[in-house]
Amino acid sequence: MKPAQIYCWITLGVSTHMFGGTSGCTNEAPGAPSTTTAEPGTSEATLATSEAPPVTDGTSGPPTTTDATGDAPTTTGTSGTTGLAGYCGDGVIDPGEACDEGTANGDDGACTHQCATAVCGDGLLWDGVEECDLGDGNSSGYGGCNECQWGPRCGDGLLDEGHEVCDLGDLNGTGIGEGEQAPCRSTCTWQGRLVFVTSQAYSGALGGLDGADIRCRERAKAIGLANANTFRAWLSDGVQSPKTRFQQVELQDAPYILGNGRVLAADFAELVDEGPRTGIAIDETGAMVTDTFVWTNTSGLGNVLHPVDHCDSWTSSALQYGAFTGRNALAAEQGPEWEAWRTERQWTVALSFPCSFESRLYCFEDGYVPED
Repeated sequence: MKPAQIYCWITLGVSTHMFGGTSGCTNEAPGAPSTTTAEPGTSEATLATSEAPPVTDGTSGPPTTTDATGDAPTTTGTSGTTGLAGYCGDGVIDPGEACDEGTANGDDGACTHQCATAVCGDGLLWDGVEECDLGDGNSSGYGGCNECQWGPRCGDGLLDEGHEVCDLGDLNGTGIGEGEQAPCRSTCTWQGRLVFVTSQAYSGALGGLDGADIRCRERAKAIGLANANTFRAWLSDGVQSPKTRFQQVELQDAPYILGNGRVLAADFAELVDEGPRTGIAIDETGAMVTDTFVWTNTSGLGNVLHPVDHCDSWTSSALQYGAFTGRNALAAEQGPEWEAWRTERQWTVALSFPCSFESRLYCFEDGYVPED
């Protein structure tokens, strides 16, 4: 026989002067109507209940709620416990990120702003690690970035034959030269107006002064000079001379220079007032030439030297005509012979020869010279 089930309860009552309550047991199932008589001293005679007290799980704290799925909601997100989605820069390496250093992320550091690990070839310069990074443009050739370190280039202070005519490192582009050298442009070309003695010799039949200028320009073009069409010959007939033919640009910082960068004179004024600082000893090909004669008929001041002896205005090689030449340079620039060469302006006034004799020409880059 199944034993009877007993159900017990406690009810509370409140009076004007005190708290009170009742308790009891019954064999009636919870939910059935019941009537309880209040204890003496309370203000309520009876306390009716229509349903049993709520059932709890025995734990303390507020009741637990559930979501629509029946599961308790979670407060854990992908990058912590805030419930927010992770992002690049939060300091946590989230899915799809190779790194994340938070506020330390930077395109000049080990972890970029895109949370990617810095590598050579990404086009971003990693400070203190890479000298250069041209991305897809990295190469091992001249001026290239090889394995994110600079290869031979303009500005490294080393002369790279075939690519540069000068390289003074940090002095490039400053307008400052070293010693007797001219300034070097930022493009590793000499900053100045080039002067050379021609590698070829000619009779006095040059086709006039214009014909002599053309020969200078031909020689300049032969070595690929961009400013080739500005060259003029240091030559005078009976009327015109370098002093009247040359554009004497004195305001531009572009000295007369030789092919090796050595300064011949700071400007036209210095050239005619003091003479050249050195002999014009380099031809257009870069070869050294000394003790050779050059057609001039020009005084040390840049004027006409002789009104008649100029190979019939430089159109004839007949024996009856003659003209003055200059001696281009000495092998040793010291001693009495050198001093006489400079003092007497032998570079432009030396000996007279018949116009059938073959002499060279001095060619001067003339006028304003582009900076780069």
